[in-house]
This record gives sequence, C-alpha cells and structure tokens, in this order.
Amino acid sequence: MAETLSMRRGRRRQPSPANVLKNTYLIIIIAIMLFPLYLMIVGSLKNLEQMLDDFFSPSLPLHLENYVKAFEYVSPYFVNTLVYAALSCVLTVGAAALGGYAFSALRFPMRRILFVLLFAKMFLPGVMSLVPSFVLASSLGLLNTPFVIALFCMGTSQPFWVFVMKTFVDQQPRELFDSMRMDGAGELRIFWSLVLPLLRPMIALMSLNVLLFVWNDFIWPLVTLTDPDKRTITVGIFKLSTAAGLDYGMMIAGYALAALPLLIAFFLSMRSFMSGLTAGAIKL
Repeated sequence: MAETLSMRRGRRRQPSPANVLKNTYLIIIIAIMLFPLYLMIVGSLKNLEQMLDDFFSPSLPLHLENYVKAFEYVSPYFVNTLVYAALSCVLTVGAAALGGYAFSALRFPMRRILFVLLFAKMFLPGVMSLVPSFVLASSLGLLNTPFVIALFCMGTSQPFWVFVMKTFVDQQPRELFDSMRMDGAGELRIFWSLVLPLLRPMIALMSLNVLLFVWNDFIWPLVTLTDPDKRTITVGIFKLSTAAGLDYGMMIAGYALAALPLLIAFFLSMRSFMSGLTAGAIKL
C-alpha cells in the first residue's frame, strides 16, 4: 500500500509535456523581452572602442563615468517631467473620478448625450487633435507652461478613464450611496468619503498610466515647450543623442537613467497596480 502511494506521488510530481512546453515558451518570451534591457545596461558601461569590438558581451573596464556625464545633462529634465507628471496625475485622476461618479450616480439634463460624445472621443486618433490643440494652447497662452502638458494629458485620457470609473461605480451597491444621503451627506461628501476609497485600486492604476503617458510623450512636449529649460525627459534625451556625438555609452546611459524612475514607480506600486487591473477586469 505504501509503495503504491509513493509511486502515485512520484507520478504526480513528473511535469506533463504540456506544462514543459508552456514553461519553455514563457521563458523564451521573457528572455526576448528582457534582452533589450540587457543590451542597454551592457552598452551603457562601454566606450566606443568596446562597443565596436564586442557589442553584445560585457567588457572590462566598466565605464561608470557614462552615467555621471549623462546625469549631469538630463537631471534638469527629470525635475521638469516630475512636475508635469504630478500635475497631470492630480488633474486627470480628479476629473476622471468626479466624471465617472457624476455619470453613474447623478441625474442631470443631457447626461446620456454627453456620455456618448465623451465615449466617441475614444475612437478619434490622437494625431487628429494635435494641430487644434496646439492652436488652442497658443491662443490661451499656455505654451511653455506646465499646464500645456497637464491639460492636454487630461483631455486625452478622460474618455477612457471616465468610462472605466463610471463602470466601476455602477457595480457598487446603490444602498451605500442612499444610506449616506439619508444621513444628510451631500454629493461631494459621498464622493470624498465613500467613492474615493472604493476607487483606490483604479486610481493607482490610472496614476501609473498617466505617469507613463507623460514620461514617454515626445511630440506634444517637443512642439509646445520651446524653452530649453522647460523640456521633458524625452525631448532632453533626443537632444542628448545629438550632443553626445559618437559617445554612445553616455547616450545609452541617458536612456537607462530615463527608464529608471518608471521601473521604481512600477515596483513601488506593483500591488496596487495588479489589484487595479484585477478590479477593472472583474467590473468591466
């Protein structure tokens, strides 16, 4: 009897061919995705001679001074982009959360028509609004200000995230809102004390997406921030490519430094990010 049980346990521990194939496939996909990151790290520690000699393998000595030179060049753009991203997160998340709650819980004239118009904006390519947005920003005197980045981000992100927030609030029990209204709470009180805590996973997910959008955006900051002291990190890296010349090690080190804050933000908010994805998948 004991021998039979041990034989069964041994059979169970043996991985099936399907699992082996699946795990092998996942390992290959992960390796392909991480290979550019490996090349970036290896290339940022080389000089031009080492790159021409062997681009794919690490070489000694390691040129850590590439990071020092790149940081001296791109550090002002880090501060600018962090300011733009913080302002964009506050405006975009606040407007999307308020809009989602209003469309879900309030009844006002032309509610359905306004939501359909907002939802229709999702189907328009972003490049179609580039010239009108630039003309509007120029007319309002917003060029070379943080608001030209934050307001454009808010307008671009609103349709999708208002839809997500509304759908999430729609799934919450109506009794929660009605009970607070019976206790005399106003709509802003309900939003602040009840809706925002419920939306916390979605807010974390949206904040990270807004940060990625602002940090990686290139065309809009390039045409609206003409003052060199107000450039974003992507425009600064673009200018670094010209200033570095043949110093490819410093150039790649600048790319690595530009990606570092995004990696840190993702790892710090990974739990909230995953819970937001799970909550959104269930509610949608």
